[in-house]
Amino acid sequence: MNKDQYIQAANTEILVKVSGKMTGREFTVRKFTYGVLIPNENHPLSCVSVANSSLSIDLWIGCKWQCAYCQVQGSEQDLADNVAMPNTPRRRSSHSIDEIIDALMKHPFFLRDKTIISIGTASTEPFAPGPVLESTFAIMDAFIRRGLRNPFWIVTKCGVPKGKKLDIARIVKATKGLMISLCWASNPTHIEPMKNNRFLNAEEAKEAGAILAWYMRPLTPEWSGTREQIEMMMLWVKEHYASFLGAIVPGGLRWTEGIEYGLTEVHAKSLPSIPKRDNEKDLPVELVEVILELAQFHLPNIPVYFKSSCAITHMLRLPSISSVQIYSRRECEMSLCPLTQRHICASGKVYSMGVIEAQKVINRLGVPTKVIGWDARSATLTTEPTLESFTYALHQTVLNNLSRGE
Repeated sequence: MNKDQYIQAANTEILVKVSGKMTGREFTVRKFTYGVLIPNENHPLSCVSVANSSLSIDLWIGCKWQCAYCQVQGSEQDLADNVAMPNTPRRRSSHSIDEIIDALMKHPFFLRDKTIISIGTASTEPFAPGPVLESTFAIMDAFIRRGLRNPFWIVTKCGVPKGKKLDIARIVKATKGLMISLCWASNPTHIEPMKNNRFLNAEEAKEAGAILAWYMRPLTPEWSGTREQIEMMMLWVKEHYASFLGAIVPGGLRWTEGIEYGLTEVHAKSLPSIPKRDNEKDLPVELVEVILELAQFHLPNIPVYFKSSCAITHMLRLPSISSVQIYSRRECEMSLCPLTQRHICASGKVYSMGVIEAQKVINRLGVPTKVIGWDARSATLTTEPTLESFTYALHQTVLNNLSRGE
């Protein structure tokens, strides 16, 4: 495929209708994973998608965790069994790990040694015991065998797998870093059926050189987003695991029609009171204030970020990889971010970039738009056609690459 074909594919979003199991209501979901690079199950890159600041490799459909709010319920390909997410993971396609990575290396969105690679972000629990866990480490090893040093990011509810300390150390040494986000918001059993210690083997992972973040999400007042629950979690983490954590990343509940379908029609649960803005998370300001107050009191030495990319940025010691300080200024300003990192972000290439340099970045990617105006300090980017007229995959990739200035 040439660059134009890659761009055309990433700018294609196929929507389909599904009918609710409980009410018969019709819901609109995406046929493929949100942000997929190529919406064609016969192509290896149907297993790769843009996931905010990373490219996610997703080999599987289905998950035994069955969280009622799971975001993958927004794509038809993941609703394989009776229009619901399967309980047992199975391969998404017949493409091998090597075929997927070889195809990814040819894509204009992939930057050698720089693009963050996440695993299972848009499909399943990446540390689920058995073939899923084996494939997660096989993916990282496949990059390393090719001499690639791209950093990795894994979000897990399973905890760090026991006995993998040497493997993690080897991966950390061969790459620019491994971030493991341990996802725990103490949500009730009817929302997250699986109950376990999400911080399992955190000490081993840290000793091996991985950076650990507490992914405190999704929080919503109807489930676990209360002062009492948040303080309970912080006190428990403070007692047992605070010394292993590099960051705390709270977040709210994301809304899509697919998530609402899964929550209300498949799992027969009530939808919390959140704004219905597609693929946006909602964290009420009252909760933000509680989190900041309690974190400063109980865990004062751990940074608190309200954007995932900030934790990865901190790990990489780079200016913000998604220009949070520009495009999400509110979240940047309210974060408890070390002054040293704020200085690094303030020195980013993005601030010295003019219209010509911004256009060069966009031309390298192959996105067919012209930069009319660009001012990083006022967060003003004007293009024709507008970035909003493209799919999320293109829009987000442009912003991420402008953040890097390359």
